[in-house]
Amino acid sequence: MKLWKGAILALILISTALSLLLTKTMLPAGATDPRASASSTRLSSATPPLGPPPSPSFSPEATGLRRVARSADSVGSLLSQFSYLFQSFTEGELQRVIRMLVNRQSKRSSKVVASSRGRRTKRARMGPNQCKLHKKQLRVSDLGLGYDSNETVVFQYCSGKCTSRRGTYDIVMDHLRLNKSSGQKRKASNVEGARDREPYSPCCRPTKYEGNLVFFGNNGKFGIVPNVSARECGCV
Repeated sequence: MKLWKGAILALILISTALSLLLTKTMLPAGATDPRASASSTRLSSATPPLGPPPSPSFSPEATGLRRVARSADSVGSLLSQFSYLFQSFTEGELQRVIRMLVNRQSKRSSKVVASSRGRRTKRARMGPNQCKLHKKQLRVSDLGLGYDSNETVVFQYCSGKCTSRRGTYDIVMDHLRLNKSSGQKRKASNVEGARDREPYSPCCRPTKYEGNLVFFGNNGKFGIVPNVSARECGCV
């Protein structure tokens, strides 16, 4: 009970200090209380003017000061209404409000943790060496197709591992290969090479290809080659 009373008192003090701070911040330096300005206006209207009338250029500034004072009063009244509403809460209602806020914050934090775990799992599943599409600039003569051309093309190819896509067939083939290698007599070097061999898995190959490769050869003729550059990759 004392804890709730202390919390309510602290919030009331904070709201009061905030209202005073906002009032001081929104009122410019040199601004006076509107009631004092109103009384001085009445006194000046009662006494005859001793000098020339004030310039009309000062009227907008006075209007702006009164508007700022009104806005500061509205903020203070809003804070006072908030403090009054907070004081009207019973202990049970205050506990329910705090419990609701705590539950909302815990749900938000759990969502953030779940999303971060999902991203980490996705990155771990994909891995840095998974099957994906790569690009490389090459000359047509460097493609190994027997064409003589200095024209440069963008060659897209598939590269990466497909160990995460292993199925039942791959497991059976890996088991048969290991049994076959263990049943035969081999040298120590061959056995070590068999141990270092990667497990049986699908191959990273193109599933779709780009259009025909058209180039201009050094002999002055055009060449057309189909299914040269990959467009999509997959484990097959």
